[in-house]
Amino acid sequence: MLEKKLRSKVSYTVMIISDSAKKDNREYHIKAGAVGAVTGSVFLFVVILVCYVVYSSIILSDAYERSRSQLEQITQLSEKNQTLESEKAVLSDQMQDLESQVAALSATVHQKMEEEQLLAAAEEDARFPRGFPLSGAAQLRETEGEADNGEGAASEMQAKEEQKEVIFLVEPGVNVTAAGTGTVIAVDQDMEYGNLVKIDHGNGYISFYRNDASPVVKVGNEVEKGALLYVIGEGNTELGYSISRDDVYIDPLEMIEING
Repeated sequence: MLEKKLRSKVSYTVMIISDSAKKDNREYHIKAGAVGAVTGSVFLFVVILVCYVVYSSIILSDAYERSRSQLEQITQLSEKNQTLESEKAVLSDQMQDLESQVAALSATVHQKMEEEQLLAAAEEDARFPRGFPLSGAAQLRETEGEADNGEGAASEMQAKEEQKEVIFLVEPGVNVTAAGTGTVIAVDQDMEYGNLVKIDHGNGYISFYRNDASPVVKVGNEVEKGALLYVIGEGNTELGYSISRDDVYIDPLEMIEING
């Protein structure tokens, strides 16, 4: 029993030996329990230190991976941004080209519309029988005093006055032409002149051309202003010309525009 008690009271002696000449040696006695406590504390500290180091390395590794991933994402986004900027520049150039093309097309369309409007106005104007009904110079024959020649002459003059007809004296080689654009609606015989051509101009105006020559047009023909109607020869040098507007005869001389 005494031996067990002696064994349980184990202690450790720590000697500190000096190399100096004084040989100052010291001894320290440390109990076994204190040594165990110190050893356990050191072991626990080492374990904690190792855990901290491992944990810190894991945290740093994760942070590094996150940083690397974010850097890759930033690089990719930067490349995408550069690509988008390039595409934006290309689209901007294309948009400018498109705007230029649209502007040019708009100007062309506008010009075309103006030309079409001018052409339509010119075509509409050409339908008014303002043109001179002959291809050259002519003289106007006076009809006053013809009533003294007999009843036939009087009735003829009255008819001409009602129709407000004017009579042109022409030289051979000067032909009868359409005073305006229109449609031939009649090619008939005429008691006085031989033949009659009527042109409907489509705007209420109808022009009448009487001459002894053979007409070169037929009913239904579309004729332009200045188109040939009769070929004047030696024996048919008179043209009887009249115009009606909405079935009422008007003075042709008020319509005719003579240039030159």
